[in-house]
Amino acid sequence: MIKDALIAVKTALQNVSALRYSGEDWGQLDYFRQVPVRFPCALVEVEQVTYSDNSRRCQQGVALLTVRIADNRIFNGSFQSPASEEEFAMYDLLQTIYATLQGLSGTTFSPLTRRNLIRVRRDDSIREFRMSFEFAFTDNDASSKR
Repeated sequence: MIKDALIAVKTALQNVSALRYSGEDWGQLDYFRQVPVRFPCALVEVEQVTYSDNSRRCQQGVALLTVRIADNRIFNGSFQSPASEEEFAMYDLLQTIYATLQGLSGTTFSPLTRRNLIRVRRDDSIREFRMSFEFAFTDNDASSKR
């Protein structure tokens, strides 16, 4: 269910040619002096799940899956330099990731629906956005145990 969605998202992101790294978010952008990823990257994690009962041993889950998209591109930001097509390339990447993941579904989870996009302010040179998607699933594992 949740794991199936994460695997499907990671597999889909591997087809985004602009990404140089994609995988599970275990803090690669947060806890290292030398970040152990290649940029641009996309890191995936389920941040929140809300459950409700369908029956005594079956629950419906609604999950919020977050993709952290980050780049560490150095460019000449002088007003006197000519505008570069790469200057806003991050927005092309964000749109490509949205188009890749919107509606993605599997046998154990409903289609992903984008819910929000947030720019993360950081004190290093990494530019980061968080794009969240919602999906639903049914967990009836408790009923198979008895």
